[in-house]
Amino acid sequence: MNIIIKKLVVSIVLTLFASSTLLNAQEQKNLPDANYCGYKIIHHMSAVVDHIEKFGFNTFDNPPMSDYRSFVITPALDHFYTKAVADVRFGPVIIDTPARDDRYSSLEIFDMEHHASFDTLTAKEGERFVLVHVDYKGKLPKGTVIRTNSNFPFVFIRTQTFAFKDDKLSNIIRHDAKIYGVWEDVDLPNVKDTQALIRWTIANSKPYPQTEALMAEAARIYTPAVHKVTFQNLKEFLSSGGVSGNVGMFEAVDDPAGGIPKVRAAGTLLGHLGLPVHHAYYQQIPVDAKGNRLSGKNGTFVLTLPYKPGVDLFWSVTRYDANTFLPLNPADIGNNDIQAYNAFSIKPDKNGNVTFTFSKKDPKDGTYWMPVLDTGYYLIVRYYGPTKRLNGNTAKDIIYKDTPLEKKFETVKF
Repeated sequence: MNIIIKKLVVSIVLTLFASSTLLNAQEQKNLPDANYCGYKIIHHMSAVVDHIEKFGFNTFDNPPMSDYRSFVITPALDHFYTKAVADVRFGPVIIDTPARDDRYSSLEIFDMEHHASFDTLTAKEGERFVLVHVDYKGKLPKGTVIRTNSNFPFVFIRTQTFAFKDDKLSNIIRHDAKIYGVWEDVDLPNVKDTQALIRWTIANSKPYPQTEALMAEAARIYTPAVHKVTFQNLKEFLSSGGVSGNVGMFEAVDDPAGGIPKVRAAGTLLGHLGLPVHHAYYQQIPVDAKGNRLSGKNGTFVLTLPYKPGVDLFWSVTRYDANTFLPLNPADIGNNDIQAYNAFSIKPDKNGNVTFTFSKKDPKDGTYWMPVLDTGYYLIVRYYGPTKRLNGNTAKDIIYKDTPLEKKFETVKF
């Protein structure tokens, strides 16, 4: 039986904020919405074109787990990824997900504007999905039907690992995913020509009323120079705590939980191909309780969280470089590769909690250590299958409770 995650009625607070000690006037500046729309398209569609050039359509790639050299920004390090670009111009594309054990696995479909138009847990026994264009009128094979407004939607499967990149069984399972469909070569745009890439996206997408005008404006004004300015604006916005995790970043374009264009564009930095909040709630932790940015030169940061926070699936803590938005290079942290902890790799203390220490040197005090650098870092705490039991138990609830930042870092209520 297909297990579909039901969308929760989420009371969302888009906390577009930052401590006054963190933001200067330039960081607070908002650019035109067309800039943010253009940034999101360029970031996503550059990856799409790259995939098509390497693999064609309707072909799964099973890349190694992401690391400090990765293109995928802020990658989850307890999943293997399986991805393809589908071609639905000629009819249905069949996606067969593999049978698995108790590990988490999900299927997500993105349109060409980087909206998550579909997401679900996959069935343990494996199941079939039928991906078709919204205008398709022909006969449909058996399976869960997914309709898309894009000629070339992105297909993304996550397969959980229990030994991070050394989990051979997880790697075997993901390779059993299959995708079938008729496709033909197309003339691809030059990804360095930002306006041409946006025009190509428009030409291969049925327009949304919510973004049609922004897409047209982006195609007119979005040059590589504008892209650089927009990237810096978003980097400052995100690294200063401008968003509350993935709130509003990845939902479908017409989902009431979706955010404004700037928030959606920031999502490409927080997690390209991320999940909507109802599926997994990502919390970005860029500063401590006093509003100081996290970095080795600002001293040790200690975080104690409940081992059972209130999720139906699992949770994890990952640390990233504040400048690259990627895991740290092991060569820079004593040749160790401690980048993340997951519920399967940790144990609770006698009080049912787990304590993490972020510092340049291992404290060797029984806590779970993650090395850091003076150049700065941030944390992403991911809660998969969030429930109302999570309310008040999240990392942000704990870090900022009873501090001047508590209201500014207000969290989603499920």
